[in-house]
Amino acid sequence: MKLRFCIPTLLIASLASCGTDSTKDSGGAPGGGGPLPGPPSSSPLELEAQLNGRYVQSLRIEEGEFAATGPGEEIALTFVANGMANVKQFEIRLEIDPIDALAFEGSSFSPNQPFIAPPGFSIERMDSGQWRTGGASIGQAKDGDDTLGTLTLLTGDRFATVTQVEIRVAFFSMGPSFTDRDDYTAADLNMGVFVNKR
Repeated sequence: MKLRFCIPTLLIASLASCGTDSTKDSGGAPGGGGPLPGPPSSSPLELEAQLNGRYVQSLRIEEGEFAATGPGEEIALTFVANGMANVKQFEIRLEIDPIDALAFEGSSFSPNQPFIAPPGFSIERMDSGQWRTGGASIGQAKDGDDTLGTLTLLTGDRFATVTQVEIRVAFFSMGPSFTDRDDYTAADLNMGVFVNKR
């Protein structure tokens, strides 16, 4: 994992340092083997969260089909932030249940300018099982409303038409530096999507 962070120091500080505990609202390890399909959540997830923070007012996932029928298919989640103020970096962490429904290898995040991802990888799998991604601007700060980027998730080898997957935004952080951000937990956000929801 250390090899992944052999990139420019500014980008390391921007994406690798968030200053919070990744397991704060994880509720334990998701998934954990067993046959697919996965369980639907007991509480409905929303596509948008009103945040009213210092650096961002709201975060949303653009409407999509969020469906797949077999292995190797792409599921795209596009994240949009409204009311950004002096933003130079952001971080998003996801909890996926069941975790083996999606393939980490082959999944990727493509940030929108002026944000960039570290060269060589755009998603990191954390020890907690969460998937972490984000972007940083080395130059200009971002203000206003704009797309942060698109997360393209690949379905796993055992994915089938009946497979249901919960993708929950477990953490979101945004601000001008890694020491000065608005941080939001899963409880603050209540955001995510269901793949193949019935």
